[in-house]
Amino acid sequence: MGVVAVLRHVWLTRVRGTERARDVSDAVLTALAGLVLVASGLVGIWNGEPAGSPWVHAGPLAVGCLAMLGKRRHPVAALLAGVAVFAVDVALGGSVGLLLVLFDLVYSAALHAGPRAVLRLRAASWALVVLSLLVGWTATGELRITVFLGLQSFALVTTPLWWGLAVRRERELAALARARADDLRDLAELRAAEVRAEERAQMARDLHDAVAGNVSAIALHAEAALAHPAAPGGAADRERAALEAVRAAGLTSLEEMRAMILLLRADSGPLAAAPRLDRLDGLLAGARAAGLDVRLVPARPVPPLPAAVEQAAYRILQEALTNAAKHAPGGRVEVTAAVSGDRLGLRVDSEDGRRGTAVPGAGLGLLTMRERAESLGGRFAAGWSDDARSRWSVAAELPVGVPVERPVEVGR
Repeated sequence: MGVVAVLRHVWLTRVRGTERARDVSDAVLTALAGLVLVASGLVGIWNGEPAGSPWVHAGPLAVGCLAMLGKRRHPVAALLAGVAVFAVDVALGGSVGLLLVLFDLVYSAALHAGPRAVLRLRAASWALVVLSLLVGWTATGELRITVFLGLQSFALVTTPLWWGLAVRRERELAALARARADDLRDLAELRAAEVRAEERAQMARDLHDAVAGNVSAIALHAEAALAHPAAPGGAADRERAALEAVRAAGLTSLEEMRAMILLLRADSGPLAAAPRLDRLDGLLAGARAAGLDVRLVPARPVPPLPAAVEQAAYRILQEALTNAAKHAPGGRVEVTAAVSGDRLGLRVDSEDGRRGTAVPGAGLGLLTMRERAESLGGRFAAGWSDDARSRWSVAAELPVGVPVERPVEVGR
């Protein structure tokens, strides 16, 4: 069973793997079958007696099989050549091997020839049947012989022609079915795109009407509070600094919200620039305004990076600093951003003097940072350090990828 499977695999992939290989294998197999028929004495089928040696039919058989090699690219020319060789073979008495060649060439012409050539071929086949009937009746005057000649010509030409046309129609119907399936798939994709566009538009409207409005109100109230002069004093200065931080965060959120709304509305004109590492100084300033003691560890300048990497890095650092502000207010934070080899390393260490069992920010923040890193093929880790400083560390590695033109430097 294994040998049969191997032979079948070789036959389908090597011998019959391409159209050219199929044409060559058809010609070779027909030649072998014709030689076996010649050796069996199946010659002289038209005059009833072999004319000399039966191997004289091997020459026309070889030429006919060579004509079969062009039956796919030049079906009409191959058929005409086969008819000429068949006429020579008939003059020598005829052989069954040439009948196989002619049968294959007529079938291939019906399958591969152009529409106008097929119409002419059909007309010629019926003309041959009628001509054979007329010749038989004129030459013999016997109805039995006349009908026999008509049936012979019909079987010789019209049968392979009908077979080839049937296969051709099936292929055309299959091609139409595939084209219709492709059209239906394209239509389904268009409908799905319309549904997605409507959903994105609805999300954009919700962001604009609900979230953006509330953030705008926060920024306006903070600005109104800042408009009043404040009496000097430590508490008042701290409250004013907090209001300024609220106002700055609100304005930044509005800007990013606008970018997201425009991104959801794909036809709303140019989009706002996505956050990049060149805005890291502003991010650190916001963290300091929120009460953190932020220190950027000295690092080499960050080389040019793809926009997707810079955006993911910015968001990871932003979320890590936000978690530090929530869970370690007033604590010390060290931020590191540096490229080593083909990886961008990010690290945020926050110290608050406490080491509890609960994981700070163990919710959507950590999940979002991990998804951003892993979506680019990077790695992410967060947890308590094992040293005595009781630090909560967030670390990520992002593949640098292909550099872009804009140089970026991470400053203090």
